[in-house]
Amino acid sequence: MGRAVGALLVFYSHIAAQWVGKRDEKSAFFDTLNAVSSDPFHMSLQGIGEVAVPFFFLVSGFVVTPIALRHGQVRFGLNRLSRVYPPMIFTVLLTALLITVGGGLLATGQSQTISAWTLFTNSVLVNYLIFPQVVLVGVAWTLIVEVIFYVLLILLIPVLRRWVWLALAIELTFVFVVLMSRAQFGKSWSLFAVNVSYLPIPIIGQIIWATTTKRIPLWLGGLYTAGAWSLYVLGDALKLGRVDNSYSLALAIAVLCFLLGLFAEPRLRERKFWIALSERSYSIYLLHGLVAFAMLDLLRPAVPLLPAVVIAVAITFGAVELSYRFVEKPSHKLARKLSKPKLRPAAEEPASESATESAERVADSRAIVTAEVTIEIPRLRAGPRTPASQPTEDDHTQVLPRVPSYPASDPDERPRRRRLEANANGAVSVARLLADQAQKEQKARQNRPTR
Repeated sequence: MGRAVGALLVFYSHIAAQWVGKRDEKSAFFDTLNAVSSDPFHMSLQGIGEVAVPFFFLVSGFVVTPIALRHGQVRFGLNRLSRVYPPMIFTVLLTALLITVGGGLLATGQSQTISAWTLFTNSVLVNYLIFPQVVLVGVAWTLIVEVIFYVLLILLIPVLRRWVWLALAIELTFVFVVLMSRAQFGKSWSLFAVNVSYLPIPIIGQIIWATTTKRIPLWLGGLYTAGAWSLYVLGDALKLGRVDNSYSLALAIAVLCFLLGLFAEPRLRERKFWIALSERSYSIYLLHGLVAFAMLDLLRPAVPLLPAVVIAVAITFGAVELSYRFVEKPSHKLARKLSKPKLRPAAEEPASESATESAERVADSRAIVTAEVTIEIPRLRAGPRTPASQPTEDDHTQVLPRVPSYPASDPDERPRRRRLEANANGAVSVARLLADQAQKEQKARQNRPTR
């Protein structure tokens, strides 16, 4: 739900501040909403959606870190590559097509020259590290911050598994060193420092994860949070990529909203609408400035402002649905396939494996499956059974025992816990049935009389 609300806030703010505001369109509707949302927080230049960006970063640090620990370096890297880049490449190509035909876009403030080189650099996001910059997709600057965070996380997975406190200290030191050396190695390094100046936000998400799961003590979590906050304020003081003075306030509001959502999550009910919207939040984020702005430029002034906005939003969500079904959803399936653990067949398992080792291996497999299964697998609902429908010992369609519920006190498993449990139960049940069948076939071959 948090991702969905954040994407909608960014969508609204870009229309209100970037399109309506900069074109001197007069609208009592947008003026009223801005007066009660962005204006009191000194965010009139960028809109209330400014809070959504640090919120996304916090969620990333909190959720992605335990997934990286379970997957390991290679599988986590492949998983992130296949999730981030296919929708981004699609958006870059669509943006280039619209620029070529002269359509309106969300302003980037940089050059938008179209060439094979700029298409490549924008698709892989290295354009944010090359001077002079050519930026085709205005909102993609947050993605290069995420990619830098992923790379840093992958490099530190061995340290993070043994000494969480040390990994966090290395990350904070890295940010400090880059910020202090921003002017020492040329303009491209300075651009790199601009992006690194936002890393304290996902690091705060990591600190919250480590503290709430008791991997570091509370006092150390508070000390690290103060250090990360100070580094973010330092980036603000150095004017690294900041356009106004509202960034620190936006982060404070985002942290407050994140903590409220974290502790209220066990009491919230899942709604299909918000689940579906959350799954499409990445496509909403990438496409809204492309589709909505082009439609508004096409409709105005022939169509009144509010009807034009409604039409533009509707068409944007249509494009989002197409992108989700044909680009983003397949990329998620590819990510799960690439990050799937390789389980050994029963026939290849060593005979000397103890029951304890086998149980640990199954438990680890369940944890990995649970982390990656989404609601694309139908939810399994166990209905009441009549005596006649009770499964027999030889019935291979039986419903196997449920996987034990995750402890409610573990924040790592709280997000989407109920849905993931149901999905994991189905996946583990199928895996166990296949393993049992293989073992029976192996025993049958062993007991077959020889001639």
